[in-house]
Amino acid sequence: MRYADRSSRGKLRFTGPQRAWFLHQIVTRSFEDISVGESRSGAMLTAKGRMVGFFEAVATDDEILMHFEDSLGETFPEEFRRYLFATQVEIDDVTGEMGLILLVGEGWQDLAGKLSGGVTHATDLLGEGAGYVWLPRAELTGAMEVIADGATEISEEELEALRIGAGIPRWGRDMDQRSIPQEARLEEFGALDFDKGCYVGQETVAKIHFRGKVNRKVRRLEAAGPVAVGADVSVDGEPAGTVTSAAGQNALAILKHTIEPGTKVKIGALDATVLS
Repeated sequence: MRYADRSSRGKLRFTGPQRAWFLHQIVTRSFEDISVGESRSGAMLTAKGRMVGFFEAVATDDEILMHFEDSLGETFPEEFRRYLFATQVEIDDVTGEMGLILLVGEGWQDLAGKLSGGVTHATDLLGEGAGYVWLPRAELTGAMEVIADGATEISEEELEALRIGAGIPRWGRDMDQRSIPQEARLEEFGALDFDKGCYVGQETVAKIHFRGKVNRKVRRLEAAGPVAVGADVSVDGEPAGTVTSAAGQNALAILKHTIEPGTKVKIGALDATVLS
């Protein structure tokens, strides 16, 4: 069992009787039917379908808690507030108020259960069983002592290796404000809902899903040697894309949509294969 303190991530609390309905109207994931204790990931888009940010959220009895990359901390809260209007929802930035601990490995739920009063939710964005525990920052030190008694700390570099090896994109690395959700293949990770009604940017997402395609996609590659972020990817001497995340011989890269799994490529001078 391993753990990491991810309290630096941005955090929002949504309260009020229309909190789930509100999110349902503006993000890529269904929220009107979310159950207490259930977690969902999704994105907010511009009207033209470009990504504004990516998040994970969990529902409790009376609130929805959301966390996201700390690089979005200054901008993401206001992106939600601009849609409030007369909605019966309150949005509070609880980044400084709440701590966030990531537990990784089989049995993480049992360890999380030793932390009384925390809000727990699973995450499928690492490639293996894992979950987060929310708790007040004032309780963070004591909680970390309990966890350290049954787990070892895992570094962000090790977490990145897990994520990259599983081919899971991350905000700020493999997707950003220029990205369309299908370029990051978010539909494969359950972050796009094609059955719900309209939401901001839905028209672009639906057109691509039902009638079109994207010109580039995030792909998982394995190379013959260590890979560097920013390295050029080529096929038969022709430019094909760029590495966006790397951990040893494993990498994610944004490649031309025509490059399918199984394709032999070059990452710089290294031989590599597109795995997925």
